[in-house]
Amino acid sequence: MPNDFAYLTLLVWPIVSIVLYTKYPVITATFWTIVGGYLLLPVGVKFDFPFFPGLDKRSIPAIMAYFGCRFIARQNIKILPPRGIERNLIILFFIGTLATVFTNGDPVIEANRYIPGLGFRDILSTVISQWLLLMPFILGLQLIKTHEDQVLFFKLLVIAGLCYSLPILFEIRMSPQLHRWTYGFFPHSWIQQIRYSGFRPVVFLGHGLWVAFFLVLVLGAALTLSKLKIRISYFPNKLVITYIIILLFLSKGFGSMILSMVLFVGITMFTSLFTMRIAMVIVTAAFSYPLLSILELFPHTYLVELIGSVSQSQAGSLGYRFNQEVMLLDRAQEKWLFGWGGWDRNRLADSVTDGYWIILFGKYGAIGFSAVFGLIVSTVLIGQRWFSRLQEKNDKTIIACHCLLAALIILDQIPNASMSPCAWLVIGGLAGRIAHIPKTNDRIKIHNTPI
Repeated sequence: MPNDFAYLTLLVWPIVSIVLYTKYPVITATFWTIVGGYLLLPVGVKFDFPFFPGLDKRSIPAIMAYFGCRFIARQNIKILPPRGIERNLIILFFIGTLATVFTNGDPVIEANRYIPGLGFRDILSTVISQWLLLMPFILGLQLIKTHEDQVLFFKLLVIAGLCYSLPILFEIRMSPQLHRWTYGFFPHSWIQQIRYSGFRPVVFLGHGLWVAFFLVLVLGAALTLSKLKIRISYFPNKLVITYIIILLFLSKGFGSMILSMVLFVGITMFTSLFTMRIAMVIVTAAFSYPLLSILELFPHTYLVELIGSVSQSQAGSLGYRFNQEVMLLDRAQEKWLFGWGGWDRNRLADSVTDGYWIILFGKYGAIGFSAVFGLIVSTVLIGQRWFSRLQEKNDKTIIACHCLLAALIILDQIPNASMSPCAWLVIGGLAGRIAHIPKTNDRIKIHNTPI
């Protein structure tokens, strides 16, 4: 059970957010409000109110970031993107969510459980919940406008990672204890945090896999800044990058290790054009996977055997996930268009849901899945379209690296559910930068000032 301090931190975070917006520029304040809340607030603790989604470590920072931008920083921030495909996809997600509620009025009755049907009480809560889920994307889209904004955002991400590395190192050595010591309980299965005769750090993120994936985002930002020849910190860039890579491997996330290698090779060893092509291949593969799985065309068995040649334990874990995914997919296809809705209606009594894509498809059907994944895919596709028209080398570099990072985010949603507020802010920042590229007579000229 959470202690009183866990609830106190949720109550204090709005005050922290207000202070941030009164003392720092809007991008910096927004970053620390959203990402700081994600990194520091307790997992699974929330305030529940009727007809309203629970107020927790995701929703409270999202609400405060919107009000901070709108009413303290006096930014003309809209509750929805003002135009473009992003606006249309978010509206589609909301409409699909309403349809999900309207088509799930029947209860789920099984041998060991009874889940009531969705009704009027769920409409407002569900729509607000989805809006808060996408708020980091919406804010990033409207705040990140220039090359300098992107550089600032990546610097903040690296700073956050370096600061968070201290509790990560502590838990690697001493075991994941900080959440229990601070908030009174451990937020996940303890056995899942034991790997290779050591521990995965959890800190305040809920699972070791999410800590490892956060470090992947930090590594992507550090590699991008280094390629732009921008100093990351007081230490040499190579030392910072080496430190993050070591930390990531010590965090024992097998998938994140692979993603980090793709990032390192894709950013440091190839031109920006080839980096962009890698991003396009990854996005295409990630978006195609659900369709191939539905049609039973994806080579699950071969992939498990391939992983088994490297690590039997990882192959066993992946095979278990695939088996669970097949069962969940069969259930999701019973209501394939709008899904089953929340309250675990999309799950079987004994199932485990790992991949974000199958969670989306099960809860909100093909409409919800297409809208949410479409936001990420369309961002990378539009980035690729404008990439070829950019004139400045540094702009091509940062767009290509940012697109690769976004592509790896969507790829990780196939086996895992790592779609955090930080990840949404990364994608929203890319979408915003692309949307604000100046266009004159079908040519683009960007004049950068020294940072």
